[in-house]
Order: sequence, then C-alpha cells, then structure tokens
Amino acid sequence: MELDRLRKELNPRQKALREALQKPERHEDAIPLFLDQHGILHSAKVAPEAPWSYEDLLLDKLTDTQYRIILDGQEHSLIWILWHLSRIEDITMNLLVSEKDQLFTRENWQAKMKAPIKHTGNGTGLETANALDAAVNIDALREYRHAVGRATRRIVKQLTPADFTRKPTPENLQRIKNEGAVLDVGYGVIDYWGKQTVAGLLLMPPTRHTIIHLNEARRIINKLS
Repeated sequence: MELDRLRKELNPRQKALREALQKPERHEDAIPLFLDQHGILHSAKVAPEAPWSYEDLLLDKLTDTQYRIILDGQEHSLIWILWHLSRIEDITMNLLVSEKDQLFTRENWQAKMKAPIKHTGNGTGLETANALDAAVNIDALREYRHAVGRATRRIVKQLTPADFTRKPTPENLQRIKNEGAVLDVGYGVIDYWGKQTVAGLLLMPPTRHTIIHLNEARRIINKLS
C-alpha cells in the first residue's frame, strides 16, 4: 500500500530531526527539518508545501460514526486522538515555547467545538472519552487542530539558536495546572515537559508524539474497514 511505503519515511526523518536539534549550531538545519516532518503529520491545510499528509490520508474519507466509535478492547476513538494531539501541541508550543496564551482559550475553541472538557485527556478513562465522542463537533475539532498546527509553524520559524536550550519557566508550568489544561492525575506529563528544553519539546510532542497517535489511529481505521 502507498501509505505503508510513505510511513517508512517518518522514522528516518525523525532521527535526522533529533540529531539536528541536539546541536544548537545546527539551528538552520533543524528548523526546516522540523517544518517538513510537522507538515507531513498535519493536514495539507496546515502545510500545503509538505510532500504528503499522514493525517489527510487517514481521516479525510471517514464517516461521523467512524470518528466517534471506541472499538471493543480499545480506550480511544479517533476523536479522542485528534483532541489529545491538538490540546497537547497547543499547550506546549503556545504556553511553554512561545510563552503566550493557548489558542484554546484566546480563540474560544471549547465553545466552537462544543467540547465538554478542556484538559488533554491524560489519565482519564472511557467515561471521559465517551462524553467527548458524544458532544464534540468534528469539523470544528479538525479546524482547531489546523489552527494549532499553523501556530506551531509560526512559532518555530521565529526560534533562535539560544531558544533551543531554554526550558519552560515554573510560572508557565503552573499555568497549565491553574487553567485546568491537564488534570491532576496527569501531572506527570507536566513534570516531563518541565525537564525538556525547547529542542526536546519540538521532538515530543509535536512530532514523535503525533507519529505514535497517528499510528494508533491507523490501527483503529484498519479494524473499522
């Protein structure tokens, strides 16, 4: 299958990105490598210059029911995956890297999506996933993900070599808790983010974390078909 062939590109691209991000002197290499990998992992509506879109190939032809269903033995729906990816990228890139408000709050995305929650979903179970699946507007959720992706690209294009070694401030890590963006059962992820430099945050979540969950989405879709 064409998708299987294309997916084989992701790990070598991620390895090249990781190697570039580990060296601040490779700043000029790292940013285009990031934008290339990130573009593939988002819709073509986010990065039309990307050679292909993993997200579009997976999601563009699905029905409403396929987005919302949680298969037997699974914990997540496709809606939950999109929500989780979008919320985490928004929080880390806007609040921690750019040190500005989340898109979620400053553009009122919770109301636009009709979402019953505002947190990332870390540490929650089927009850939360089912509530999200039942309520969220799928078109608005995908538009939120597009908005988050575009914002990330703007942020990364403005990073300097010195930014790569910067870590999140304690104040911004506390804001995540204050704003209810991560529930207390998921605070371990905040501790993880606090130990990362900006370079580390570019590797995980908006690239490697996205690969993991899009691969999860692919396995779900294969079982649906």
